[in-house]
Amino acid sequence: MKKRTLALSLLTILAPPIASADNLSDAFKNGTVSGDLNLFYKEIDNQTTADSGYGTGYLGLKYETAPLNGLQLGLAFRHGSEIDEDNSGDSDEGVGTLVTEAYISYQGDQFGAKLGRQEIDQEWIGDFHEAITFTTSALPNTELSGGYSRSKAAADEDDLQHSFSDISDDGAYFLDAKIIPMEGLTLNPYYIHEDEIYSGLGLKVDLEQANGLGLTAHYAASDVDVTGESDGDILHLEVRGTLGAVALKGGYITTDKQGGVGHFDDLGDNIKPFEEGNQVYAADADTWYLGAEAEWGPVTLGLLLGETDYAGNADEQELNLTLNWDLSSVADNLSLGMVYADIEANASSDDYEKFTLMLNYGF
Repeated sequence: MKKRTLALSLLTILAPPIASADNLSDAFKNGTVSGDLNLFYKEIDNQTTADSGYGTGYLGLKYETAPLNGLQLGLAFRHGSEIDEDNSGDSDEGVGTLVTEAYISYQGDQFGAKLGRQEIDQEWIGDFHEAITFTTSALPNTELSGGYSRSKAAADEDDLQHSFSDISDDGAYFLDAKIIPMEGLTLNPYYIHEDEIYSGLGLKVDLEQANGLGLTAHYAASDVDVTGESDGDILHLEVRGTLGAVALKGGYITTDKQGGVGHFDDLGDNIKPFEEGNQVYAADADTWYLGAEAEWGPVTLGLLLGETDYAGNADEQELNLTLNWDLSSVADNLSLGMVYADIEANASSDDYEKFTLMLNYGF
């Protein structure tokens, strides 16, 4: 499952419209502040090893100046503090402070650019990066984006890193195009080059029909430069639809028999459908999954189940249950999210259950 938290999404959704400024002083005075507060709990119930659990409190805060001749400055951080833990060290993964964004950006009519720490959400490029990126809509029916990143960090509730880590010796370059030749059809070719690690090409095709039927076909192949490692590839097929008030989906994923995905998942993950999915990108992995989601008023319930067969006649089964509860009737921008994952590994001693709960308030 792509790791983009509800809290981080709210930072974008809740940010109010920004008025333009006439001078530098007004740009700072008319800037906007957005953020989120949340309580997070995580528990792991292992089959043989010691169980773990902890609770943390999180604060996310972002300030962005008003546009001045298309230019803006932005600064954001996330901080996690321990509330409780079952064993010493359980909460280490979610405690600390990270400056996630610190950038200068420019947005014109058909061209935009950003320099500095920033959030990136592209095919296989995710989380936060120290990068220079660009976007342009100058080509007909096309949004072209790309850039260069030298380092990366994550800021999830259960993966709050304390610093940015270098990407290979000389970083990574990427180029991504979203082409809409007709209504409901999106073609997404892309290229990624991680210096001295791999080069990868991919094409994702999404078809969405007015009747609710959706199809995805996604293939990517990598040329791996690491001595002793094989090239990789991945194929993902998914069909989506609705049955009354229930949204349904089913899919299949397969990887290269020797190289798996061949380093595609180094910088981000956006195909794996499960909360855990430990073996989806392994060598010679075949994954199937079925999912359903339904809304009842402010509550959305989700169910996902599937299995991955991988090298050595091994397999892993996973069941996910999710709940999202919009509590805006109690307070604006308040929500509760729950995830339960049951993993049955190839060796029963590696079986475990995961449970997370997050109460989030955005502002």
